[in-house]
Amino acid sequence: MRDTVDFSPARTNKPVTGPQAATQGELSSKQQPKLRPEQIARAFLTPRPPRQRQALVLESGETLRVNTPEGEIAIQRTGTGPAVLLLHGWEGQAADMASFVTPLLAAGFSVLVMDLPAHGASAGQQSSIPQSARALLAVGEALGPLHGVIAHSVGSAVLGEALYAGLAAERAVFVAAPARYEDYARGFAAAAGLDAAGTTTMLTILHDLIGVDVSEISLPQRAPHLRQPALFIHSDDDRVVAITDSIATAAAWPGAQHLRVEGLGHKRLLTDEAVITAATGFMSL
Repeated sequence: MRDTVDFSPARTNKPVTGPQAATQGELSSKQQPKLRPEQIARAFLTPRPPRQRQALVLESGETLRVNTPEGEIAIQRTGTGPAVLLLHGWEGQAADMASFVTPLLAAGFSVLVMDLPAHGASAGQQSSIPQSARALLAVGEALGPLHGVIAHSVGSAVLGEALYAGLAAERAVFVAAPARYEDYARGFAAAAGLDAAGTTTMLTILHDLIGVDVSEISLPQRAPHLRQPALFIHSDDDRVVAITDSIATAAAWPGAQHLRVEGLGHKRLLTDEAVITAATGFMSL
């Protein structure tokens, strides 16, 4: 799944402006041979670097490297007090979560900011939601227990999988959380030009590559088994992850809260004062 592209099945007939664009160019404008399902599966797992790299500089912070089953993971840490971990989305970067740092420190928390596998200073070239969840689980074991986690987009799906696997975190905030990994994998396949048979082949290849059936990676399916207090925040005009995704998960999560905001798209939420206040306040309850 790509944070910078709308992969929802209802929209795959629209022009693609993100990671798929290169694939579609190879299929059409360059008149090259059609890509095979294996190539498309690997592209689905390969994040591109951000168009604009931004360094996250934490005052009085330190950089840590944690060994995980998915390679070394880069963590920045600052402050004292109960730990809140910030987790960016696919093809994102630690700096995306910068606006949460100062309010959390002021509220008495220490802050950990993690680079997903194959992102930023973390190891790897390819990754997926279940692989990133294994990395997050290892980070939690090494640096936890965590008071809470605030995650964006695919980071939210990673958080859900890690909590389901036993991540020790008391509270969770999900910003623009997607629901079902399979929907986005199928949308990616369709945008790359695969027919039904090719898509089935691609999904089988994904299973072989990541060791999990993508249909099992579903926040609404995981939610009934989770008991942490959870807050979902989503903008009604999000064109990357439809707000109905987080509504479905919040409805399935016992006691979860859902905050609907307007006009903030997919990433502007991360710098919105009201969103940051809501997330920080939820951590402080």
